[in-house]
Amino acid sequence: MKKHIKTIIIMIVLVGLFVGYYLYISHRNVESNTEEIAAAKTVQDMTTVQKLIAEAAYKDYPATPVQLLKYYNEITVCFYNEEYTEDELKALALISRKMLDDETVAQQTDMEYLLQLEQDIAVMKSQGDHGTTIYSVDVTPSMDVFYFEHDGYECARLYDTFTVKQMVDGTIYYPVIRYVYVMRKDADGHWKILGFKKEEEGEPGTGDPLMGN
Repeated sequence: MKKHIKTIIIMIVLVGLFVGYYLYISHRNVESNTEEIAAAKTVQDMTTVQKLIAEAAYKDYPATPVQLLKYYNEITVCFYNEEYTEDELKALALISRKMLDDETVAQQTDMEYLLQLEQDIAVMKSQGDHGTTIYSVDVTPSMDVFYFEHDGYECARLYDTFTVKQMVDGTIYYPVIRYVYVMRKDADGHWKILGFKKEEEGEPGTGDPLMGN
């Protein structure tokens, strides 16, 4: 009889342990799922600008000139098309500035760069009846990137074609602006933007070997 009671007690304890463990696992799964749902909702509620800023810390540096220019364009489109706070603009500006060659960075302080950027944005938003926005951007295909050496550096030249959208006197226009970009590799093997300008600037004969003249 005592042995029978002992067996029952052991079974009750085991069942209790099993139920307790099950409840613990269930509670932990609920908490985990709740956290995942909350995290997903947070990301979903982020603006395009906020997502770019949040992802920047984990994003691998672009491996090719085309990838670098596409990433640079993502930020450029945000500058002119999206809404953001002053702090978010500063954060975006710092991200884009990290893609510039050291020689280019040295030409302006961070504050000067930001002030110039704000002026450029203000000018574009003042154009047309309701400001001008970037409609689309096309980058030179990888196969058409021109690679060359200059002053001991490995360089690359490629093009960016912007189509902008603006309304003038009630009529919508889509002007096209083409830029030539020159990049070069730094000591770490990263491509950096050395400079860029509109294609019509510096026509053949200006003696600029980097821009292909």
